[in-house]
Amino acid sequence: MSEAQEKRLYALVLVLVVAVSLLGGFALYASYRPPVIAAQPVGSEQKTISVSGVGTVSTSPDIGWFTATVVTRAGTAAEAEQLNNNAMSKVISALKNAGIADKDIQTVDYRLEPIYQEAKEPGQLPILVGYSVRNSIRVTVNDLPSVGKMIDLAISNGSNDVSGIYFGLSKAKEQQAQTQALDLAVKDANNKAKTIADAMGVKLVGPISVSLGYYYTPVRMDLKEAAAQPVPVQPGQLEYTVNVQMTYAFS
Repeated sequence: MSEAQEKRLYALVLVLVVAVSLLGGFALYASYRPPVIAAQPVGSEQKTISVSGVGTVSTSPDIGWFTATVVTRAGTAAEAEQLNNNAMSKVISALKNAGIADKDIQTVDYRLEPIYQEAKEPGQLPILVGYSVRNSIRVTVNDLPSVGKMIDLAISNGSNDVSGIYFGLSKAKEQQAQTQALDLAVKDANNKAKTIADAMGVKLVGPISVSLGYYYTPVRMDLKEAAAQPVPVQPGQLEYTVNVQMTYAFS
């Protein structure tokens, strides 16, 4: 290779090195992003007072419900189920004929269980002797004075176990009681917040959060108590309670 060719080759290599360096620097510059500094909000933390309020109203139940059960036993599962279906169908038919709507009869328990007898000889496995079927329905009675009559109908038509006799509120009456109790609970919370604010010498701005819970306990009777009551049955009063948790801002 001549001296002139060597000089041209050297110059070409030098140009390539410079070009690569420039491209790398441009890529590095393009990928660079300056850090972003977010401005922090200026202001003080909101001052609050948290209180609870309770509202309770007493009201009379307007509906009742009970659980009617049919228990049957037989040597085979199919036979036990058939006997139970026949008996429960008779109970349901009698209740419907007396004015109970389809929506007010609900199956709440259905069990098919084997029946075993202890072995006569020690160490032997129990002996399967048959099957038991337990079928329970919940019956809601919207005409309160008719609760006792419906229980009698269920028993006389094949139910061999009646339990869980309760007296409570229809949806309409429950909503009415809830509205009244909620009004009392909010007023109770407001009074507590104002009392605290006055004692602190501050001014309430207003509520900023509210949460609530509500409940009532139905009146329960056992079968003997219900049978001993005069007609119509007088289940007494029940209480509907609303609890509120309220947070107020103050200045």
